Amino acid sequence: MALTPSFSLSATADPSAVSVQDTSTGSDGAITTRKIIFTQTDGTPLGGSPYDFPLSAGTSITVNPLDKDYGLTVTVNWVDVSGAVLYTANQIFVFTQYAKLFLESLTQQQIANPEIVNDQNFIQNKFNLFQGVKSAENALTYGQSVSAAQFCITQYQELITNNQFFF
Repeated sequence: MALTPSFSLSATADPSAVSVQDTSTGSDGAITTRKIIFTQTDGTPLGGSPYDFPLSAGTSITVNPLDKDYGLTVTVNWVDVSGAVLYTANQIFVFTQYAKLFLESLTQQQIANPEIVNDQNFIQNKFNLFQGVKSAENALTYGQSVSAAQFCITQYQELITNNQFFF
């Protein structure tokens, strides 16, 4: 029975990590390993791509390609002993864990200092960050546009990178 390639992705508690699950059906004895490639919207591979996903790892592996939030195309290739790609599957995905953890830290600031809600810049910038995260996720979920998702991420990333000026 030939392989029907498929995989799923999920974020983890570690914002740099991505869990990849091989959800393929069928089999092909010529497959010796899998390779995971994270591609940015400009076409360049992210981090240490490609990441090895050996058959011995089972159906799930966690890799750490992320140093911040991204909208990416993720490709898994099933390859033979000579490295030839036998099967391939692609997905677009938006990774927003860094921003979500930063938003949680802002919430903790609000709990520790309830009067901070009177600081209009704090509240407005927190809202802008939240809106940017949701816009990035919606760009992918509803618009199927990894470029639009990355645009939103780039916009809100400024708030995180230079948070001392905004919060």
